[in-house]
Amino acid sequence: MGHHILGLALLLLAGYCQGYFNTGNLATVLPFQSMMAYTQRNDSLVVFGGENETSSYSNDLFQLTQTSTGYTWTALPQNNTPPPVSFARAVYIDGNDAMLLMGGMSEATNNVSGPLQMYLHDFGTHQWQPWAGNNATNASLVPANRKEFSVSLDQRGFVYMYGGSLNQTWVYNDLWALDLSTLAFTQLPSSDVARYGHTTSLLSNGQLVVIGGVIITSTGAGGLAPMDQLYVFDTRSSTWFVQNATGGPTSTRSAHNAVVDSNDRIIIFGGNNGGDERTRRFLNSFAILDTASWTWTVPAVQGIPPSRRSYAAAAILDGSHMTVAFGGSLNVLYNDVNVLSLEDGSWLQTFERQEVEESSGLSAGVIAGITIAAVVLLIIILFLLWRFKSYVRWLVTRLHGDIWRPRTGEPVWAETARMVCKVFLLFLFVACLVFIIRQAITSPHVIQRIEEPVAEVAVPDVRFCFEGYPTFPDPSDPRNPGVVCQTDIGFSCSSFVTPLNMSVFTPVYTSSLGQVTCFLFRAPEDFTMTSTSGANNGSHLLFYPFGDQTAYGRVHVSLYPKAMNPNVKLYGISDDIPVLMSDQDVLNWMNGERNDIQVQNVYSLAPSTYSSLSYELVDHRYLQDSSWNYFGFAPITNSTPEIETNFRQEAPNPEYTSTHSDLGMLAIYPEKYVVATDREVKMYTLLNALGFVGGIFGLIIAFQTWLFGYRPRSPWGVVQRWSVGDMKRSLYKGLSTTFRTTDKTGIPFIGPVHRRFSTINLTDPSLLGETEAQRISHVEERMQILELLFKAYYVDDEVFRSLDNANRPENGIVATNDGGPLFVADEKGSSTSRRKHNQEDVTHVFHHRQSSTSSDGDETPSSRQPLRD
Repeated sequence: MGHHILGLALLLLAGYCQGYFNTGNLATVLPFQSMMAYTQRNDSLVVFGGENETSSYSNDLFQLTQTSTGYTWTALPQNNTPPPVSFARAVYIDGNDAMLLMGGMSEATNNVSGPLQMYLHDFGTHQWQPWAGNNATNASLVPANRKEFSVSLDQRGFVYMYGGSLNQTWVYNDLWALDLSTLAFTQLPSSDVARYGHTTSLLSNGQLVVIGGVIITSTGAGGLAPMDQLYVFDTRSSTWFVQNATGGPTSTRSAHNAVVDSNDRIIIFGGNNGGDERTRRFLNSFAILDTASWTWTVPAVQGIPPSRRSYAAAAILDGSHMTVAFGGSLNVLYNDVNVLSLEDGSWLQTFERQEVEESSGLSAGVIAGITIAAVVLLIIILFLLWRFKSYVRWLVTRLHGDIWRPRTGEPVWAETARMVCKVFLLFLFVACLVFIIRQAITSPHVIQRIEEPVAEVAVPDVRFCFEGYPTFPDPSDPRNPGVVCQTDIGFSCSSFVTPLNMSVFTPVYTSSLGQVTCFLFRAPEDFTMTSTSGANNGSHLLFYPFGDQTAYGRVHVSLYPKAMNPNVKLYGISDDIPVLMSDQDVLNWMNGERNDIQVQNVYSLAPSTYSSLSYELVDHRYLQDSSWNYFGFAPITNSTPEIETNFRQEAPNPEYTSTHSDLGMLAIYPEKYVVATDREVKMYTLLNALGFVGGIFGLIIAFQTWLFGYRPRSPWGVVQRWSVGDMKRSLYKGLSTTFRTTDKTGIPFIGPVHRRFSTINLTDPSLLGETEAQRISHVEERMQILELLFKAYYVDDEVFRSLDNANRPENGIVATNDGGPLFVADEKGSSTSRRKHNQEDVTHVFHHRQSSTSSDGDETPSSRQPLRD
C-alpha cells in the first residue's frame, strides 16, 4: 500500500497553473493541492491538508481572503498539528472563532476501520486540540471514520454528517448530528441508499438537500445519483423524502462542490463521473437549483471557465461571487482561483466590472434612433444639393465629359460597350486590390535567419540543479553538491559559478528524488569562446558536477541567454548585465518551474556520464503589433535574445566512480561562430504587393486597348484638370498669353482650319474676299501654335535643339556642296546657301514671340533666346 501511495504522489506532482482570475503574485505561492478540508471563515476560505505536490497527505493550514480587488494568501500558524490527512471535512464555529476538523484518511487510518477522527483548532491561540473520542472503543456511540462524506452546520449549533466511505466497497448511508456545545453525536434515521462523493446543502427552512455522488442501493447496484430525484432530510421532523426536480438537463456527478446563496439557491460546480482512473471524466460546468420551484438551470458559459476538476474548494465569500480554488483531475493538481459572478453567471478575471454588450441584436430604441438619424442625414444631403446646385451641375458635367468620350463618327453602342467593359474591369481591379490588402493584413509571419561569421561567441548562463543529492553540515565536505568549471585550454571559470538561495524559490521536478540544490554559471560579457588558438579563453566549457556518489539523483541543466535569465531577477543577482524580462515573465517562468513543464533548453544529466551540448545564441526580432508593419518598410520589431541547443549524452559508465570523484562531465561549446539574427517578417506586405497591383492594372489597360483601341492620354493630370478658382484662371491665363491666336486662325483640333469649313459659316460673304496670302498666313500661324503646343506638352524637343545647334556656323560645322537627300545641289547655287535661305523664310514665324516653354536643358545660351522677326 505504501508503494502505491508513493507512486500516486509522484504522479500528482505534475500540476498545472490554470488560474483565469488574475491573482497577481499569488500564482507563485499558492500550493497545488486537492482533496483538502475547507470551510468559510467570514470573507476567507480556510483550507487544511489534502494532497499536494509532494505527498498524498499534508497538514498545512492556509487562509485565502477575498478583498475588493482580489485575494490574499496567508499561511496560518498552528501548534500541536494533527497528522497529515486527505478527504477530511471542516466546519467553522463562528462564536468561538474555531474550526472543527472531521474524518478523512491519513497514513495510519487509510482503509482502516475506527472511530471518527476530530480535531478542534483555535484561531486565537493557534492550538489544535484532539477530540477525546478519537480513541473510543464503543463504535455505537460515535460514527466510523470515513472519507468523501458531507457535513453541514445549522444555526442551532448542530453539524449534520452523512454518508461517505472507507473505500469503494465499504460505503455508508448513516446520518449523524453533532452537538457542538457537548461534542456528542446523535444518530438520525439513515437513508435507503449508501453514497459517497456527494454534497449536502442546508436550506433556511431546515431541509438538508443531498446532491450527486455515487450511490449503492440495498440490492448492491451502484452508479451516479440522478439529478432529478433528490434525497432531502427535514431536520425539524427528522424524516427523509425524495424530491423531484425538473429543468436541466444537469450532468450527474461526484466529488463536486455545492454552495447555497441568500435565496436558497444551490449552485454546484465541477466533479467527475465516479469511475476508476482509466474511465474517469471531469466537469467544469455549473448548474443552479432553485429550491422554491425545484428547478434546475444550466446557464450558458460566459467568460473563461476553470479547468475541469473535482475535490476543489468553493464558497460564497462576499454574497455575490462564488470562489472556486484548487482541486485536481487525475494526475494534475491546480493552484488557481476562479470567480463566478452570481449576478450574471459569468466567470470573471477581475472584480472590476467591464461593460460588455453580449447581445448581437439591436433594441427597438436603437433601431428608431438609427432611422431618425438616417432621415435627418438625407434631408441635410438634399439641402446641400439644392444650396450648391451650380457646383453639383458643374461636377456632373465634368464627370460626364471625362467618362463619356465617344470618338467622332463612332456609333453610340461602341462607346457604351467600352464603358460597360471599363466598369467591369474596374470592378475586377478593385476586387484584386481588396484581396491584396486583405492578404497583407492577414499575412503569416516567416522567420529569416541571418548569420554573420565572427571570431568570438558569447557564452550563455547555465543553471545546475542537483536533485536527490543531500547537503551536509560541514561546508567543506566533498559530498556537498557543487560545480567546477574550466575551459578546454585549462582556464578556470569556477569563479563564475554562484550558489542559489533555495529559500527564495525551489524548482520542482516530477521525479521527486529528494532535496534540490541549484547553482548558476554567469560569466561577464567579455568572457567569450574562440575558434582559433592563441591567447584566448578556449572553445569549450567543461563542467564537472560534484556530489555524494552513493546517492541516487539527477543534475538538471538549464541554459539561458544572459539578457533573458529569470534567475538573475528572482535571486537578486547584481551585475552590469541587464535582464530584459518583466516581472510577469518571471512569474510565468516560476509557474512553469513549479509545474515542471519547461521543455526548451532543459536537460537531465545521469550520474557517471559524459555529455556534450552545443548552443547558438540568436537575436530574435519579433514584429510588434503595429499598423506600420503592414507596409513592409522599416518594420517595427522588438529584439529578444534566445538560445538554441542540441544535447547528447553517453550511457553511464559503471567504472566512472572508481577513477573520478565527480558525478560526470558536461562539455558546452558554440554550434557555429556566427552572430545569428532571426528576423520576423510578414510574407505579404503592401509594399511588395505594389508590383502585383501594377501588373494587374497594366493587363487591364492592355486588354481594354486590345478591345476598343488606343486612346491617347491628356498631358494634364488631376491637379490641372480638377483645379478651381484662381488656380483654374491662372492656367487659362497662361495658355491664352503664351498661345494667343487671332479669331480667324482658330485653335487646332478645336476650330476648323478656316471658317469656311464650318457648317455655320458656309454662306458668310466676308470669307469670300480673303486673299491667298491671308489664308497662308492663317495656316502658318495655326501650324506655329500647333508646333508650340506639341513642344510644350507632347514632344521632347532636345533632338531638334541639338540639330539647330549643329547647323550653326559658330559650332565649326564645315559646309559642303552636297545638299543631302533633301536638298540636291545644282549649278545655280549650293545647297548650303539654299538651306540658309529656306531657314530664314521658314523660321521667321518661330521668332515673332518669346517662347516660354523652352527647356532648361538647352545646350547654349543662344538656344534659350526669344526668336526674332
